[in-house]
Amino acid sequence: MKKHLLHIAILIAAAAFCSCESGLAPETYEYELTAEAPESTKSDYSSSGSFSWSAGDRISVLFHKGTDNRFFVLTARDGGGKSATFYGNIDTGYTVGASNTSVQWALFPAGNHSYTPGANGDMPVFEVPSETDFTASGAHFSANLPMSAKGDGSGVFRFQHLGTNYRFRFTGIDAAKVRLEIKNLKSYALSGTFPIKGSSASSGENYLDYSSGATDAEKAIAFTQNVVSGTADFYVATRAWRIALQPQLTLTDASTGEVLYAKSAGKVIGTEEKSFLFMYDVGPIAVSSQQGQGSEGGTVSYTESTDLFCNPERGMYNALECRPGDSAIKASKLEALRTKGYTLMLLEYYLTDFVEKDISKSFLTLIENNFKALRSGGVKCVLRFAYSNGHAESDHPWDASETWVMRHIGQLKPYLQQYGDVILVLQAGFIGSWGEWYYTDNFGMNPVDYNARGRVLDALLDAMPSDRQVEVRTPNFKKKLVGSTALTAATAHNGTLQARVGGHNDCFGASSSDSGTYSGSSDRQLWAADSRYTIMGGETCAVSDYCHCQAYGSNPGTLSELATFHWTYLHDGYHKDVLNRWSTEGCLNQIKRDLGYRLVLEDATFGAASAGSNMQVTIHLRNKGYAAPMNPRPVYLVLTNSSGTQLGKWPVDSDPRFWGPDDGRITLNKTVMLPAGVSGSMQLHLYLPAPEETLSADPRFAIRLSNTGVWNSSTGLNLLYSFNL
Repeated sequence: MKKHLLHIAILIAAAAFCSCESGLAPETYEYELTAEAPESTKSDYSSSGSFSWSAGDRISVLFHKGTDNRFFVLTARDGGGKSATFYGNIDTGYTVGASNTSVQWALFPAGNHSYTPGANGDMPVFEVPSETDFTASGAHFSANLPMSAKGDGSGVFRFQHLGTNYRFRFTGIDAAKVRLEIKNLKSYALSGTFPIKGSSASSGENYLDYSSGATDAEKAIAFTQNVVSGTADFYVATRAWRIALQPQLTLTDASTGEVLYAKSAGKVIGTEEKSFLFMYDVGPIAVSSQQGQGSEGGTVSYTESTDLFCNPERGMYNALECRPGDSAIKASKLEALRTKGYTLMLLEYYLTDFVEKDISKSFLTLIENNFKALRSGGVKCVLRFAYSNGHAESDHPWDASETWVMRHIGQLKPYLQQYGDVILVLQAGFIGSWGEWYYTDNFGMNPVDYNARGRVLDALLDAMPSDRQVEVRTPNFKKKLVGSTALTAATAHNGTLQARVGGHNDCFGASSSDSGTYSGSSDRQLWAADSRYTIMGGETCAVSDYCHCQAYGSNPGTLSELATFHWTYLHDGYHKDVLNRWSTEGCLNQIKRDLGYRLVLEDATFGAASAGSNMQVTIHLRNKGYAAPMNPRPVYLVLTNSSGTQLGKWPVDSDPRFWGPDDGRITLNKTVMLPAGVSGSMQLHLYLPAPEETLSADPRFAIRLSNTGVWNSSTGLNLLYSFNL
């Protein structure tokens, strides 16, 4: 039989569900079409982001006259890949070569779709089945993740997403095959026939209108899947924009009908606006067969996230200079900065008007109002005071006398004590231009007056809360003023002067010595060791061969240096040429992600659980950032029910300041007594809030773990485990 070739270049911009229907031999088909995928897409949710057709994939083709689907299948013989040949028949009265065979729409996955020209804005409707069978080899993508491609007369069909995936991940399942039923308690049904809406162009702007005719708020979609290694991932597709999904989940053993997990969400999930290429990960849900009123426990593995997101006391900072007469920062400005990924400000207060007199009441009020704005805006600060921001002759005086410096520190102490909760660290400041302890009128450089500088440092440490650090400009200053012995785990965070003095390097990567920051290898060795337990931050100041992302000749490169010296924060605005180099060389986002801590859950094991009894919890995590969290922070396990009500809160005996990237795998152990008399669906969380009463209830100051599907932005809780009592 002569084959009719319909060469259709299909450019895919969506994930492919791999059904497992066996393709027939090609010779049984009359027509074939070629589906070509680009080299790389963002359609696949794998780390590589690559797309590949698989044997058994089917495409529905809808023709100009009629609504019947014609199915084209990728056969096992042809295998798949970036480009594949799909085979199909055109029969039942269609005349080859006539206008009624011009393809108008191609839809994936294949189903009982329909198309009536002129109806629904000349766009088809999509049938989302209420029942879907998965298999072990085809469980990676949603069986109902809809895609469409509209013909433009050129024979080229560009597929696009019509919705967004929600992923429900279940672990610890003791069943060969499981069935998940999802009902939406909000107004959108999840299965049925829905029109495609949008521009009808190939621009990625079309969507599946789940609201059209969806009057049954609990209309469900169900999946059946073989279980591989005790885990199961289910995907449900919805319209991409602000879909109201409040799922009611029921997971059963498909063979026995035993309910393994059941829960109704207390709130709507995934309502934020996202693009078509977004997948909302509901998070790991641990389940097991129930015995009586309890759960037999199990081990949960977590998925690492490499996304950029806000976390307190780390990251790139935005700088602001403050002078007498300035207006206070508005909390709304800080909230806007948070939306851009900032949780830190460098506040530089210039005391130029007060070199030989007290700081005015109005300027102290400005300082206090800025601290209040930080609390309201969900941001903290790196803090510095100075008298001059230049070192030219016209910039004299470069600083104040020791007497007036001490007087000013005394005036500031009450504010530093009261608002220490929003101060990440105080840079020593006060001495020299820009407060960098070099160009000075009063503290000597040739020779250096270490005694006077030591008295200023002592006063600053006294003015700050006892659990906060003060940074000096070079490691030599720390050597001379508090000792040259590097900190260890035994001597860190114990309240001594040595343990409370960190460093700020304001010429990072500018030269072999970072423009005089280091005077030799012993300086580097001290800061490399000390910065495991003290705060390191600063800015760049010039382009050189020492600020390439990767190793350059004998220079280790920026990424290596940031890790070696455990950087917590870095200026986002200076030096622009250095930042541009990092952007061009491709490491800027990695730097933004890894500054400070990045805590990643690996797995956790949960003992048998029943109301009124003990449950053993063991958690493993790693810090994949550059530094440990540097200020005190408690660790809790928190138990909530399905409505989010807190039922228990237990402190974990572990100090996050010792969770450094050099400390390897971190293990948390805790035995919790579950409340008596409670029942139903439970969730156990890891909670790392701010310790201060002023901030402890604010989720913006709690640590978010770098895992998919665990973070709750409204509570600051990280989900570990879901189970039934």
